Amino acid sequence: MDSCYYCQHPIEGKPHYVTFYEVDDEHDEPLCDSCYAEWLESMKG
Repeated sequence: MDSCYYCQHPIEGKPHYVTFYEVDDEHDEPLCDSCYAEWLESMKG
């Protein structure tokens, strides 16, 4: 079972994978439903 990249809680069901870009690296991290919703909202600007 995956744990959420932001809140560290176990993810029930299917996680949402988000790609994070850093200086010379990119990596996919799992997010739970609530953290994913917050992340989507932040992308809207």
